Amino acid sequence: MKIKKFLIILIIFIIAFTESPKAITTSTTYKQGIYNISEIKEFNATAKLITPNNVTSLLIVDSNGNQKFYKRFDTRNEVINLGSIKEGDIISIVGTGEIAIIFSK
Repeated sequence: MKIKKFLIILIIFIIAFTESPKAITTSTTYKQGIYNISEIKEFNATAKLITPNNVTSLLIVDSNGNQKFYKRFDTRNEVINLGSIKEGDIISIVGTGEIAIIFSK
C-alpha cells in the first residue's frame, strides 16, 4: 500500500513540476523560405544581407494578411531596422542569398 501511495505522489510531482519547452526565436541567418513567428511577446529586429552578390528580398506580413515591411537587399552588411514583430507575423525570404535577422527586446 505504501508503494502505491509513493508512486501516485511521485507521478503527481512529475506532472506538476514538469515544464514544457517553449520555442525561442534566436538570431541567426535565414535562407529562402517562409517563417511563421510563434512568439507571444512582441520584439524588435534588424536584418542584413550576409552573402555578397546575391540579391534577396525580405517581406513581413502581419496576422491579418497586410504587408508590414518589404526590402530588397543587394548591398552586403547594410543593417535595416525591421521594426516590431509579433505573434502571427510571417517572414518570407526570396532569393539565393542569406539574411541575418537579429532579434532584440
